[in-house]
Amino acid sequence: MEQLLSMSKIFSEKIFRIPDFQRGYAWTLKEVKDFWGDLCRLENKKNHYVGVLTLEPVKEADYKKWIDDLWIIDAKRYVPYYVVDGQQRLTTSIILIYVICQIMKEKNIEKLNYTTNEEISRKFVFEYQDKNKNRTYMYSYECDNPSYAYLISQVYDEKIISSLNEDETIYTNNLGKAKRFFYEKLVSMDVSQLEDIYTKITQHFLFNMYIITDDIDVYVTFETMNNRGKPLSNLELLKNRLIYVSTLFRVDEADKRRLRRDINECWKKIYHILGKSKERVLLDDEFLVTHFMLYFAKNMEELEKERYKRRYDGFGEWQSNYLLNDYFVVQKIFDNSLSTEDCFNYIQSLSESIDFWGDIKNPLSSKYSDEIKEYIDKINFFSINRRRYFRSGYMIDLSYLNVFLLACFRSCKNNSKILLNFLKILEKYLFLLEFYDADAIEEIDIKLLSFPETVIKLNKGELVIQGVIEKLNKLYESLISSAELNRKTILYYSKNGFYRTSWIRYYLCEYEFALMKKSKSNIDKLNRWEIYEKGYNSIEHIYPENSHCRYWIDLFKEYNSKQKNALKNSLGNFVVISSEKNGKLGNKPFPEKKSNKQNTVGYKYGTYAEIEISEYEDWDSKAILNRGLRLVAFLNERWGIKIGNGKKEDKIKFLGLEFLG
Repeated sequence: MEQLLSMSKIFSEKIFRIPDFQRGYAWTLKEVKDFWGDLCRLENKKNHYVGVLTLEPVKEADYKKWIDDLWIIDAKRYVPYYVVDGQQRLTTSIILIYVICQIMKEKNIEKLNYTTNEEISRKFVFEYQDKNKNRTYMYSYECDNPSYAYLISQVYDEKIISSLNEDETIYTNNLGKAKRFFYEKLVSMDVSQLEDIYTKITQHFLFNMYIITDDIDVYVTFETMNNRGKPLSNLELLKNRLIYVSTLFRVDEADKRRLRRDINECWKKIYHILGKSKERVLLDDEFLVTHFMLYFAKNMEELEKERYKRRYDGFGEWQSNYLLNDYFVVQKIFDNSLSTEDCFNYIQSLSESIDFWGDIKNPLSSKYSDEIKEYIDKINFFSINRRRYFRSGYMIDLSYLNVFLLACFRSCKNNSKILLNFLKILEKYLFLLEFYDADAIEEIDIKLLSFPETVIKLNKGELVIQGVIEKLNKLYESLISSAELNRKTILYYSKNGFYRTSWIRYYLCEYEFALMKKSKSNIDKLNRWEIYEKGYNSIEHIYPENSHCRYWIDLFKEYNSKQKNALKNSLGNFVVISSEKNGKLGNKPFPEKKSNKQNTVGYKYGTYAEIEISEYEDWDSKAILNRGLRLVAFLNERWGIKIGNGKKEDKIKFLGLEFLG
């Protein structure tokens, strides 16, 4: 049945619970700000249609387990409902109403619209049997939901006398952000302004309310209706699907309950780890896709054929389609090709993999040594730079790197010594793939490592991590010792320069950190990930691309246009700095770039590499060549890459500066 109701009418003798198959509070500040904007723009006495609110009556067998709520259901005849659709808008509304109550208390405001703080609170937040006994929250998650403890303790500011885990997840972070946003907006308002907001949210924000009848499957309804607001991720849809299929197996009820419990615990763990770092929140569907490629590695060839047959293009589209439309489906239960054991195994694999995924993507918060953390961080650069190499029609795709890493981390079995050896040789190998021209690699007789093939062999037990390390070592030695590849590399860079190369940011960051270690100060002056993510805006041409000021014109007047471009794009002419600083230095003369008397943005006050550059008197062709040779030496020192036969003329040719003689 359908009704158009305000919040005040919706919260009339009803209590609401968000069931375990629902995701948590997924709205970010963007959606919260949009909601607030709709509220503020609403004219007095006008109504605003918020959206659909779909509810399912809670069965007696379920609510009888709610110890704290039975009194209000039995004695006061409140009706309990599950929120199937509309959770995000309803949660946002309740947070806003609670913050209004909080500010009323702080400012000693007795009433809003002739309603006391206590009356508002008892209607929308909690009702109590008496002040020292049972307290029922009018709107909350089920008790075993990971967001429950956070909502009660951090949003409603209530003490929890239990051992409930208050670990933060992406969803709980969103709850906290929404509450802080509303507080900042409301705290400076006077009584009349607060009354206006309270009236709008409780009387004029209208929901289209549906009550699901017994003949409608609530799990299917959840999947089909959640195309409003912020779409569900595939990982969130998968949780609902697994809970749904868990109810259909013809097994003991205890096994069904255990499976449902394990699903909830697994997703709780996943979202805790994905949201552990507020600075670098991890994408849930990226983890799902990576785990998919690992878990189904043995069947990947068959699945790849299906992928191309159906022409899936979106990220994670074919993997999620297989999970939701081919694998975890009702028909497979009925024909006995999907068992509870299959579900348990999949969930266990997800649970084990998310630990390693968290370590890989947020190494600084991992349990590993500082050296391992540093190498994981280095390798993450290559996982965001996805390039493809073709050899004899076979694809070597660095988009498989995440899958490869996950498989190898599991294979290391937390052996730190083996893991560090693996990471060190992998970092060298990946750098060589970026450094050497793809066409040149294809033309030499070296078969590169296939990440998908290696993952399959690791999964089957046909290969162990030590074998992977040995393969990488052999490939590394073959690449750096190939005279033909060396020759082609010199020709390639002498012709094309270095600016748009995929490895230049990484290389310059490594040079910076090498200088830091030599200084023994251990003061980090450069944010590695800021440079990786902001791209070429953080690479400064010391001799500028647009060199129209008199200083640069006079300094390079003896060179023709082609030679000037070669100098500008030679390796020694680059330094990695913040994009903000890059904009400020721009095309200024070198003396101003070194030390600007008006502020402290010059090289003299910058990173270790900038300080090294500031020691040059002028930035002429000799300086560019001198620093270039220094950076070539670092190539050999850091990655074992020898340019030519080690002769100076080979290095100068590699730098594209043969005309300097």
